[in-house]
Amino acid sequence: MDLEQARNHLDLARKQCDKAATDSWEPQEPASCVTNVFYAYENVIVALAECFTIKWKKNHYDKADVAAQLAKEGRITTDVSQELLRLNTLRKDVSYGEPGHDLINEDLEGLVSELESFIDESDEILSKLEDQETDEDG
Repeated sequence: MDLEQARNHLDLARKQCDKAATDSWEPQEPASCVTNVFYAYENVIVALAECFTIKWKKNHYDKADVAAQLAKEGRITTDVSQELLRLNTLRKDVSYGEPGHDLINEDLEGLVSELESFIDESDEILSKLEDQETDEDG
């Protein structure tokens, strides 16, 4: 368990979420918004993996597997594994040219709102573990 690394990843996820939120407002930047939401989710999953000493790899599909494992074990309330895969596809869509139909019709504000809730849930988990560690040290 590396709570310092977990906090670093969660802080990065929050910054990415803030950028995504700005991109979700008019004039919208769908490609940047979805990309930042995707990477923020990945950083939250890495933070949680660090909290629970789950091995992870720098690979999008592996992080989706970790997300599914966290949900299956009841460590988080929402399984975001399929959302990670969907966002990865949306993100790639932009890399190969103009945003496709799915990206253009994405509810960006809803996407950011769901991410914020997931970050908040994860922050509560991490904060409890940090408090426990402080109590054990003190």
